[in-house]
Amino acid sequence: METSLQDQYDQMWLSAHAALTAGTPNLDPHLLDKAGDRRRGATLLIRPSAAVAETVAQTLAQLEDLEADQYYYAPGELHVTVLSLFTGTTEPEPYVAQLPLYRRAIDQVLAATRPFTLHFDGLTASPAAVLVQGYPAGPELERLRNSLRAAIQAVGLGDSLDRRYRITTAHMTAARFYRPLRDPNALAAALQSLRHRSFGSSLVAEIHLVENDWYMSQDRVHLLHAYPLR
Repeated sequence: METSLQDQYDQMWLSAHAALTAGTPNLDPHLLDKAGDRRRGATLLIRPSAAVAETVAQTLAQLEDLEADQYYYAPGELHVTVLSLFTGTTEPEPYVAQLPLYRRAIDQVLAATRPFTLHFDGLTASPAAVLVQGYPAGPELERLRNSLRAAIQAVGLGDSLDRRYRITTAHMTAARFYRPLRDPNALAAALQSLRHRSFGSSLVAEIHLVENDWYMSQDRVHLLHAYPLR
């Protein structure tokens, strides 16, 4: 039986809630030396509207009051991943050399893609991060991902796709844990209270292809191409 998007977010929350209340989140060791992290990737992504990003930022400020020592995404770093062309490698050069071939596949798919809408409603979490729940208004995002996978496989580059996991959600990572929690139960309770907060909707009228670090840091993201959807 196919698992619904809401079921996926709910299962993530159950796993995260258990880890948080036990005080055993998965801490990201790379954030202790973020400047020295050499992992790079290339990603097709969607940026939320300014209004959605600001509402998320206001909510993160509430969490930061409880857990100031964690890593919080800036509004300009929030994104929904459409597809990772290659993910988090310390040796990106062979993949970067193939970017013209990736572009050939991507260009033809996105030229035929029309704008669509994403709704952002509530927070969930994993044992490692806080996530904004995203919901496509229709099947367009799933169809786009499948078309991109097929086109990239057709040019012989499919082996680089979905190496960590096959992305099926429309979430935005908003915070990551990298230091022990000050008050695990208070954080878990705060997240529980935000499970259904509405962050608004975004019309997706443009998709970006970027080179990026693991955290999509503003000072380490290089925009390769912006694709307007028509």
